[in-house]
Amino acid sequence: MLTQTECIPCILDDLVGAIKLLNLPLRDSERILSEALLYLGEIPKFQFIPPHHITRVHRILKRISGIDLPFLQLRYNCNRVGIELASRISRECDNFSNSERFASLVRWSIAGNLLDFRTAGAGYGLEIRNIERMLRDKAKKGLQVDNTVALYNLLRDGGRKVLYILDNVGEIAMDGILINEMVKLRNSVTATVRGGVITSDVTVDDAKDVDLASSGVAVVAEASDTLGLSWEEKTKEITALLNGVDAVVAKGQANFCVFSEHKEEIPGSIFCLFTTKCELVSGIFGFKEKVSLAVRLK
Repeated sequence: MLTQTECIPCILDDLVGAIKLLNLPLRDSERILSEALLYLGEIPKFQFIPPHHITRVHRILKRISGIDLPFLQLRYNCNRVGIELASRISRECDNFSNSERFASLVRWSIAGNLLDFRTAGAGYGLEIRNIERMLRDKAKKGLQVDNTVALYNLLRDGGRKVLYILDNVGEIAMDGILINEMVKLRNSVTATVRGGVITSDVTVDDAKDVDLASSGVAVVAEASDTLGLSWEEKTKEITALLNGVDAVVAKGQANFCVFSEHKEEIPGSIFCLFTTKCELVSGIFGFKEKVSLAVRLK
């Protein structure tokens, strides 16, 4: 999905939320906003997806503030809660059948997508003590578009190669138990993380923090600090993986934006697991409110 007029206020609102949480000096805040406005005023906005622009304005924030690793404490706290919750979820699903367990873990993985603590998600003011209640409420509501059966049928007999594109801190722990289920079904899974810190997106350090490797997955870093997978900045290794797997499982709205634009360039199946962050994306699926989706793009 390319950037629309309605995306511009959201991009700026996200940047303002980050500035407030970081409690930056007024002079730095003014410089960041001035450069961001200049950038958004000059570039061909509508030829790129929204995450492209969010990446650029957050790079402006990091450069001017001198903070290369923003929101570290919040990221750490989200991972701690995610690890504890994932352990409980896994035990709760122990007695389910294979298909029931898989479907339940998909719902929890999508509920975990709420841990995007940008303003379009749970917000930069996300309170850690409220996470479990928030995610349980979301998981109970189910999915408004649900192609989980198609994903399960593709993977249930094993032997498939899967590229799992991770999204947020905290959420990554719930992705871990879903990935582990894919591996138990005798599939080979590679997971991608960002090459640097941006908002709540996961990095190699977060994968280590939640011990993602114990799920039986290989972890590969993407190019740099981009919001979601960047088509323009992706490495040759990522390109080869995209072209060589049977299925791409992409988490989060940013990655939905990417693959909705480039799905015809991918030979395998594409599944997007996410909670919508805006009416614009919800409207693509016939909804006005924010909804939870397991969508097969191809």
